[in-house]
Amino acid sequence: MLASKKKADEIHPASRAELLYVVGETSIACAKARIERLIDRREYSSSEVRKKLRMDGYSARVVDDCIARACHVGLISDKRYADSFIHSKIYAGWGMQRIERELKVRGIDVRDVPGWPYEYLDPEDELSRAKELAQTRRVSGPRAYEKLVRYLCTRGFTTSVASRAARHVLEERDSQDLVDF
Repeated sequence: MLASKKKADEIHPASRAELLYVVGETSIACAKARIERLIDRREYSSSEVRKKLRMDGYSARVVDDCIARACHVGLISDKRYADSFIHSKIYAGWGMQRIERELKVRGIDVRDVPGWPYEYLDPEDELSRAKELAQTRRVSGPRAYEKLVRYLCTRGFTTSVASRAARHVLEERDSQDLVDF
């Protein structure tokens, strides 16, 4: 952007201070454009945008100013991001623990998400969700129980819920096998 202004003969700084001002303004304009390109593709949390801009080499002051402005005008919203993220991950079969852990990685505290978890899912329903997910998984062999529990735990279910769901699904399969025999 700075090079295009130079070619268009728009930059004529009379001093070092003027040059630094032009560079600063150009940096802000480029950071704003980068934010717009990012959010055109999908929602981002403010923390994710901050990391991307810092990796691109923008100064902390420019990043903070641009993110504050984008949040103020509604381009970036951690609450909107969290809502979208939670709905998509529940649909993907994730458990509460994994959703909470991944939101934390993205800079969002679940205590700041209005209605978490009751407006999104019923914590009492975790066992039935784990059973549904476990039924889709085909495991066999002497360590089928351990494999199923490990799978459910990596999907974000607690160890106790994963254990109960795995036990229920494997017992159900065993009884199906006896009936089929």
